[in-house]
Amino acid sequence: MFLSLVRARRIAIVVVATGLACATAFAVQAPPQPEQQQAAPAGDPHAAEEEAAQREALGFLGYLDLGRYADSYAYTGMLIRATNDRDAFALQIKKARAGTGALQSRNLIDASYATSVPGAPEGQYVLLHYQASFANRPEAVETLTLAFAKGYWRVSGYYIK
Repeated sequence: MFLSLVRARRIAIVVVATGLACATAFAVQAPPQPEQQQAAPAGDPHAAEEEAAQREALGFLGYLDLGRYADSYAYTGMLIRATNDRDAFALQIKKARAGTGALQSRNLIDASYATSVPGAPEGQYVLLHYQASFANRPEAVETLTLAFAKGYWRVSGYYIK
């Protein structure tokens, strides 16, 4: 019993000594500096939102390009999900992309941030326009609307002309 008390006391001393050493090390460190945010380009205060939405849009478009229309549903938001289940959405996208053929190229034309879009509630939106060239449709413009909800950008609309 005496040995157990001695061991327990030694452990307590080691724990206290370790705690004091760490406290001293933290006390010597400089206080954390506020994170420096990367400045947005002068003319576009919403560049970060537009870039984040574009990354999501490219994931969505990647599934479309592979013909995996039902899988692209994972990138959609509540505006689409409120009116379409996965299969109905896949059928609509298949019809919209019918006859286009394989993607040859795609380039961003523009990106714009908005707080309102027709037919949707107030919120955060990014509209993207891509110049696309397909095997059977060399001159096409793809328009995507993405909405920000629950921390993520999600596709709320896809149109091809």
